[in-house]
Amino acid sequence: MLIIRQLGRRVVRALALPIAAAIGIIAYMPSQTAALEKTDLGCLALNIYHEARGESRQGQIAVAAVTLNRVRDTRFPDSVCAVVWQPRQFSWTHTLRSYFPTDMKAWKRSMKVAEVALEREVVAEYDNLLYYHSKQVRPFWSHEKRFVARVGSHLFYSS
Repeated sequence: MLIIRQLGRRVVRALALPIAAAIGIIAYMPSQTAALEKTDLGCLALNIYHEARGESRQGQIAVAAVTLNRVRDTRFPDSVCAVVWQPRQFSWTHTLRSYFPTDMKAWKRSMKVAEVALEREVVAEYDNLLYYHSKQVRPFWSHEKRFVARVGSHLFYSS
């Protein structure tokens, strides 16, 4: 019986730190976390975070530009969230894992890039970009598009 109690205490102590960290993340998130994936800023920031959080600022801006360029293009939906959540367009949106940010430093950067991108709409040098992929993959559609630039670990294309 003593061994079971000691084991129980160890399990509780082992779980205390991850639970505290999760509570801290939830507390940091906007009070209405469900709204995160329903606002232009939230959707754009989530896309930047999941698609380019390890990239330079330029790489993140290029990802934001693709999203915003699609909003303006008649072949895509006409809102940021509709573009981001369009089926099978961005890899992170069709995985089963949680899409809420866990790396708060990267999330803050993504939010700042999203704010700037929405204010300025799109950086002129990226105004024709509509597609991208990681340099580590070769999607079937990449041969049909015009390669424009490599920014960080992503290859960008126009139609």
